[in-house]
Amino acid sequence: MSENDTSILLSDLSQCSPASCLNRDFEPGKWQMLDYETVEDVSGTMVSAFPEKDCGELELPLGATGPHRIYLGINYTKDHYKRWSSFGQLEVKLSGETGFRRVGAEQLDSDSSKMGIKNVIYKSVQEPYWKTADLTGKSLIFRQPQAPYNGEKYGQISNLTWVRLVPLDDDEITGWKESMPTEDTKRVALLFCTKVLTGSTDSDDTYHPVTEDWCREELVPFSNCDVGVFSFEALRGNFCCYRTKIGHFGTPDNVWQEEWIDPLEVFTRMCHKNGLKIFVSLRMIGLQYPMNRTPIASATYYHGREHLTKKDREGNPTTNVSLAYPEVRAYWLSLLRETLEYGIDGIQLYLNRSVPVVMYEEPVVTAFMEKYGEDPRQLPGDDPRWQQHCADYATTFVREVRALINERPGRELAVSVHGRPHKYDRNPEGFNPIRYTTDVETWLREGLVDYVMPSPGVDLELLRKWRAIGGDRVHLWPDLMPRNQRAEDYARLARKYYDAGADGFSVWDGERRPARLTEFSAIQRLGHREHIERIIEEGPSWYRRVWLKTLSGFSITESFRDG
Repeated sequence: MSENDTSILLSDLSQCSPASCLNRDFEPGKWQMLDYETVEDVSGTMVSAFPEKDCGELELPLGATGPHRIYLGINYTKDHYKRWSSFGQLEVKLSGETGFRRVGAEQLDSDSSKMGIKNVIYKSVQEPYWKTADLTGKSLIFRQPQAPYNGEKYGQISNLTWVRLVPLDDDEITGWKESMPTEDTKRVALLFCTKVLTGSTDSDDTYHPVTEDWCREELVPFSNCDVGVFSFEALRGNFCCYRTKIGHFGTPDNVWQEEWIDPLEVFTRMCHKNGLKIFVSLRMIGLQYPMNRTPIASATYYHGREHLTKKDREGNPTTNVSLAYPEVRAYWLSLLRETLEYGIDGIQLYLNRSVPVVMYEEPVVTAFMEKYGEDPRQLPGDDPRWQQHCADYATTFVREVRALINERPGRELAVSVHGRPHKYDRNPEGFNPIRYTTDVETWLREGLVDYVMPSPGVDLELLRKWRAIGGDRVHLWPDLMPRNQRAEDYARLARKYYDAGADGFSVWDGERRPARLTEFSAIQRLGHREHIERIIEEGPSWYRRVWLKTLSGFSITESFRDG
């Protein structure tokens, strides 16, 4: 810290209230106070809590007036729990705010991680920028993560070491006000994966919220920023995150429990209250490996439709059904029709998953042979006639979804597609999305789609071509991958896509991005195209790491290494 630093450092968290929630003797159900010193000659008391018991909320008076940037100091200690959850280890809010924000570790995938490597992490304090706010009369309230993020799969030690407040000068106040969202800057789509509700295909448990607080706090990061579309994955296969009459709830008896809230109903109401569009996304998840018997893996719609499955070249069935069959398309349409009854603003098709959606089914093969006089099973998979033939079935489905949406004027259609070869592609050269049965160019020419969201990224020439075909009518919002990036790198990627014709962005697995505070601080402002250079310049200052000197009275450099 410089000598001219004007920041306020609140390092003694023993001043939090209520005092009854604090303890130094590791009493269960209490926040544990641990004294520390840093190499910057800061001394104080941090607080930490084990996830097994609810230790209550703590409140820290901030004693500041006017707009400040808020930084949170956190020590991620070495422990016996699983690696840090991407859903976060702490929840924070300012007094007067309606919902908490989760805070998580910002570990990058590379060895150049900003958190450091191995023991560097445990022996330091990580300080991410949270947000800027007028702190007049405000205090900080924090707690452990709530259900389902406090369970065995996600539970972690919660810690807060210090809070640093940096006052804004007049120019900075002007810049802060200019960063507020407008209708024109709402150019980010948050693609919300619901694996925490349905379980993932890796055998997670299901979770059914019983209060609206869960939905409210999931939306906290997306309000009052450049997120304009909340795409809720209400349909994961036929596992439905709403009160369906057609699909499945993920329970053995498939009976809706009256204490459950209906997430789609609550999210739709809350999104509209907060100026967000809500889309329902369909991800056509099929069967998983035989020994995986969790609800999401069983894909109950598959059973009884085995004759409608996709087939490989030899005629062997695969684990998902084919869009070549009208009955299959009608089933998906029936689920989408249910969701439109909720008053949602649009539908999103995840055609970057479960592709190709058509393979070597008998009617597909027969139709090709009648048209070309050749057996497609004897042709290479990249034969352009075969690729177009298969893609035409997917286009039929897109047309049918468009017709369904048009029954409710004003509703929109978004599609997620592969914008570059996926990692399992054996022949990535000369890529075109039609390889995965997604004929984006036809959709654009026919005006079938309102948004194209290529994932995990997109070739710039392809983006330019789509813009030339679709004109200004269509929104081209590429995905911002990888999931973990520095704030300034998000801005550089956005600049590149803007220059190639994008007019916004999408964020895959968006429910997990906000916990990485500095990264999401960039994402939430990317609709302000004129601020991209500012984010690139300011981003490196949004995160720093400070070495500890002592922890609980022990030398950090010379301790905690015997074994």
